[in-house]
Amino acid sequence: MASPPTPGLPLPPNAIKAFLAPPLVPAMAPAPPARPPPPAAGSSDSATLIPLAAIKRLIAGETGENKMGADALHLIHKASELFVEKLAAASVKKSDGETIGYDAVAAAVDDEDQGEFAFLSDLIPPTTTFEAYLAQQQQLQQEQQQEAMNEEA
Repeated sequence: MASPPTPGLPLPPNAIKAFLAPPLVPAMAPAPPARPPPPAAGSSDSATLIPLAAIKRLIAGETGENKMGADALHLIHKASELFVEKLAAASVKKSDGETIGYDAVAAAVDDEDQGEFAFLSDLIPPTTTFEAYLAQQQQLQQEQQQEAMNEEA
């Protein structure tokens, strides 16, 4: 061990730095991390898009029983998120402004080029006027009457 300096002798260069350094304080607990920003579209971590509790409620249905493994629940959760992302992206392409309206979603569903969301055509039909609806219903009635007459003959 080095002996302490005697008076009148020069101090070692590290002694001054050690004397002027702030005292060691026990480390404080780190601050909690800031809330992460929402995930970008197409990112692999999109846990905030659809709450897992909502998926559980949908699966449980009216019975309230959830007899599904955690892996299957996670896969359904991820598939639901991807489906909503794809439908939203297709709707954005069909929208005419900054917001996505019903018409844009219906146009994305009705898009014959893609055909990806055709199974939703009964749930999300394109908007129509009342007159066009009445004309369509009359045409359906005429077709049904025509079929009934053909069956009788």
